[in-house]
Amino acid sequence: MGGYFILNGLERVVRLLILPKRNYPMSMVRNSFSDRREGYTDKAVVIRYFILNGLERVVRLLILPKRNYPMSMVRNSFSDRREGYTDKAVVIRCERKNQSSVSVKLYYLRNGSARLGFWIQGREYLLPVGVVLKALVDTTDHEIYVSLTCCYSERDEMEKGAVGTQLMGERAKIILDEVRDLSLFTRLQCLEHIGEHFQPVMEGLETKSYSDVADSVLEDYIFVHLDNNYDKFNLLIFMLQKLFSLIDQTSVPDNSDSLQNQEVLLPGHLITIYLKEKLEDWLRKAKKSLQDEINKKSNINNKGSNNKSKSFDFCSLADVKKILDKNPVKQISSSVENLLKTGRLITQTGLDLQQRAGFTVQAERLNFLRFISHFRAVHRGASFAGLRTTTVRKLLPESWGFLCPVHTPDGEPCGLLNHMTSNCRITSFFDSQGNIRDFKKIRKTILSVLIAVGMTPSLPKLVQAGPPEVLSVLLDGRVVGSLPSSMVEKVVGHLRRLKVSANSMIANDLEVGYVPLSLGGAYPGLYLFTSPARFVRPVRNISIPSEESQNIELIGPFEQVFMEIRCPDGGDGGRRNAFPATHEEIHPTGMLSVVANLTPWSDHNQSPRNMYQCQMAKQTMAFSSQAINFRADQKLYHLQTPQSPIVRTSSYTKYGIDEYPSGTNAIVAVLAYTGYDMEDAMILNKSSVERGMCRGQIYQTETIDLTEQSSRSDHSQKIFRRSNVNKSMHSTIDSDGLPYVGQTIQQNQPYYCTYDEVTSTTRPYNRKGSEPVVVDYVALDGKNKEHPRKANIRFRHPRNPVIGDKFSSRHGQKGVCSQLWPDIDMPFSGVTGMRPDLIINPHAFPSRMTIAMLLESVAAKGGSLHGYFVDATPFTIPVKKDNGDSKPKTSSLEETDGKTESKPNSLVEELGEMLKKKGFNYHGVEVLYSGVYGTELTCEIFIGPVYYQRLRHMVSDKYQV
Repeated sequence: MGGYFILNGLERVVRLLILPKRNYPMSMVRNSFSDRREGYTDKAVVIRYFILNGLERVVRLLILPKRNYPMSMVRNSFSDRREGYTDKAVVIRCERKNQSSVSVKLYYLRNGSARLGFWIQGREYLLPVGVVLKALVDTTDHEIYVSLTCCYSERDEMEKGAVGTQLMGERAKIILDEVRDLSLFTRLQCLEHIGEHFQPVMEGLETKSYSDVADSVLEDYIFVHLDNNYDKFNLLIFMLQKLFSLIDQTSVPDNSDSLQNQEVLLPGHLITIYLKEKLEDWLRKAKKSLQDEINKKSNINNKGSNNKSKSFDFCSLADVKKILDKNPVKQISSSVENLLKTGRLITQTGLDLQQRAGFTVQAERLNFLRFISHFRAVHRGASFAGLRTTTVRKLLPESWGFLCPVHTPDGEPCGLLNHMTSNCRITSFFDSQGNIRDFKKIRKTILSVLIAVGMTPSLPKLVQAGPPEVLSVLLDGRVVGSLPSSMVEKVVGHLRRLKVSANSMIANDLEVGYVPLSLGGAYPGLYLFTSPARFVRPVRNISIPSEESQNIELIGPFEQVFMEIRCPDGGDGGRRNAFPATHEEIHPTGMLSVVANLTPWSDHNQSPRNMYQCQMAKQTMAFSSQAINFRADQKLYHLQTPQSPIVRTSSYTKYGIDEYPSGTNAIVAVLAYTGYDMEDAMILNKSSVERGMCRGQIYQTETIDLTEQSSRSDHSQKIFRRSNVNKSMHSTIDSDGLPYVGQTIQQNQPYYCTYDEVTSTTRPYNRKGSEPVVVDYVALDGKNKEHPRKANIRFRHPRNPVIGDKFSSRHGQKGVCSQLWPDIDMPFSGVTGMRPDLIINPHAFPSRMTIAMLLESVAAKGGSLHGYFVDATPFTIPVKKDNGDSKPKTSSLEETDGKTESKPNSLVEELGEMLKKKGFNYHGVEVLYSGVYGTELTCEIFIGPVYYQRLRHMVSDKYQV
């Protein structure tokens, strides 16, 4: 996901680490690093990003309108264009092969006509649609009229599927009358009319004829994804039909905020189009510079001057290079590097994007989950953040299975910053085997299949019929033909079988969007998409027997809306018999993201609590990196003694989260004790903290570059060296002028010393921090081994739990440490004598309804007694052993004492039997005794292990505020 298209052309900007394919087994990925020094890299991390000035930068995935698909819209801004415009239009974002795009809009006028709008150099130009139609192909008024009115017939006026009314003929006449009023009768006259108006704005075509200028306008700005004018003509006819259907209310407008009509701007595509524009700017400037020199030479010759020694010779390579050096090529790479550093676009055209900032962010390594979430995040766009409407933030049904419903921030970016589900991926220029796709060959194969099953291809001079008798077939925004309405479902089924067939040439991620006929619904048609940057996810095609061929099919959000997909439990969810299910979900947890899949039994929690956990999991102080000994991050959080959770989901093992643990299994008692646990306050066992529970450190690296200090003064040449005269600094600074590793540095205490070879003076540098730190390591620049002049000093700040620090369970139950209570005064169990590590208030559960936290406490107690991990995957009833294997196993209660017992009816029953078998209370409660008085507490207390996370919000970092 890191700009793989042009990395070889940016070798001075980025560094690329070649890693194994992501579908390799994790053991092979780990072994691939065996020839490197142990600890230099993180295990099983195959992610691409940019490293600029020591910072890890990632290019965001941004939402864009779906390419090459005409969308009907209703917006008030359309009526503000000019007098006579309405609020209705059909918009299409056409994308070239080089990923640059041009948006074309077809506006509807109050008089029944239409205008075609497109942008040139940041300005919108409008043309009568009739002029464009006659300029594209050599056609007649009768052919245009018949093509526009083919969607209407008297017998279909009020029937299902009718998308036209009798007004379509009147509108077609108005469009043709506008052309006649301009005295344009032939294609050449229309081309000259367009060329005459656009010649002043078309740079480099000043000497061309009007017809050549018009051809350039039609080629470069109108439906740029199509190479043939006949295809452009057919597409414009289709857009007019859809626009008139919208006006007559026989079809509804498309929702631009729906994932059905969206795709993703990939990092490689962004860098490609930005680099293309910068290359064009450089070539334009170079051409102007050379042309100015040539004109200057011709002026000298015309004046008859004899001074030709300094004149420019275009045939001389040295003279041409001298002129081109005034416009250095380095500006191109600097522009791309600046984009990656700041995330800002410096462009005059806007690149057909809705924003010019916020394209890159820093890949924070607070913990592993936060780091990988940057690569699964999808942002709606910075331009939508300031909107006061909540329409763009809503979670729509079309995003089911593609965007996680709970993994989104609960603050300002709520609904704008989403995350892809664990099964969702994005199509690219590479197939599943890593080979570059030949899209021309793929489309040719699909076209041949369609013709073989009965599609009538779109040919020049062949007038096509329209809905409801036949439906248009569009392949990547090109009208390739039409199919009878009665045949479309059979053709769709045939294409789906070819998709999953191993011997078929049809791409397995082909999106088959069949919009059926309806009364006042979406505009019907068969839309096929093979382009990159689309969301796809796997489902099981139950109409294909698994024995016959592989029945896992990749589908997109456009086709999913009109498909019948059932849940994996076999339930139809109220589906009528008229619409039987054709597909089935692979697993219910496929609708959740990687982070959301780690929440145990999330189906038993209130949904806001699952949202909070997705955020707090990314704010946890955890085991952030396995290469921590060799990293020089500006700030790095590290948990000293993390543990593996007893209760875990299948995704925990699948994604290898044990390589980067983020919490501790704490014994949690739910009771009101001492009064320090009111509201969200919680009590920690002081002895547990002293034994290392939730202890951590913050690593901060300071870079000292003596070359920068020397460059500020002309009479200075500094190196690292300690003064032998001043003995006070010998306790903290070694003879090389750098601090001892493991030395504690107090405030205002010297930690390194420099020697100026010019003035023969030494100068110690004192630390300005307000707390003592420990020197963790010192790294020197290896370029100058005798006298290194650059060093990285990493300090370690101890961060042991104190009053005011925040903690959280995996169920959104956040609490603040209110007291470190002595172990001797803590209540103890009458069964085991154990004292809790943590006490929370019982009022934390009723209003928040985090039932899964209660289940985790009971299950973790049973798992620790039986000696295995408990599978807490949501939407699965039985508790299964995991033991490092993500495959479901038999229930833990089915194999006891050589006897097979009946399977429990519910999860609670199975958990209760786990405890009962080991002599504990069925409900997970125990009798506790007061640690102060030694008397039995009046009620039984719910107690058990719960996996707790320590958040990065610590008092030691905020006390100065």
